[in-house]
Amino acid sequence: MIPGFPEQFPQLAQELGPDNLRILIDAMSTLELPEHRKLIRDRMPVDSVYFLVDGEVAISVEENGQQISLGHLGPGQWLGEVSVLSGEMLASSTVTTVTPVKLLRLKHQAFEDLLNNNSAVAGTLLRHLRIMLAERLRTSLAAENIPITSAEVERPRKKGGLLWTLFGASGG
Repeated sequence: MIPGFPEQFPQLAQELGPDNLRILIDAMSTLELPEHRKLIRDRMPVDSVYFLVDGEVAISVEENGQQISLGHLGPGQWLGEVSVLSGEMLASSTVTTVTPVKLLRLKHQAFEDLLNNNSAVAGTLLRHLRIMLAERLRTSLAAENIPITSAEVERPRKKGGLLWTLFGASGG
C-alpha cells in the first residue's frame, strides 16, 4: 500500500475496498517534487492524472501574457483531470508546487484501462471525480458571487475524449 493515499482520500479508499484499491494503487507511481517546480503547464500536453498526497500547489492560468492565480490546492485533491476528460490531453491551467509535494501519478492510458476493464473502479473514480469537480465549480462561482442555477449553458460539444465516450451526445 502506498502510504498517504487512504489517509488523504479516505472516502475513495473505503468505497473501492481493499481489492479494488490495490488495483488502483498498482496502476500508479509515486512522484515527489521540491517547492517552486511546475508540474503542469497551461495549454501544454498532459499525460497523467495526479492525486496530491502531501504538500501544496498553486493553480494559475495565463491570459494576455499575465499570470492569473486561481488558488491553492492541498492533500486529497486531483490534478490533471480536465485533460483526460476533455480528450484534448492539454492542461487547462498551470500547477506549481508551493511546498515539497508527494503525488500519485496515474497515466491517462492506465486511467482509461481501469475505466474500460473494471466497472467497480470506474464507477467509483468517476463518482468521486464528479463530486470534486462540482465542489470546485461551486467554490469558484461562490467566490465570484455568481448564482448557481439549473439552467444549462449550451455549447458545441466535441466528439471525442472520455466525456463523449461516457455520455455521448447527451453530454451527461
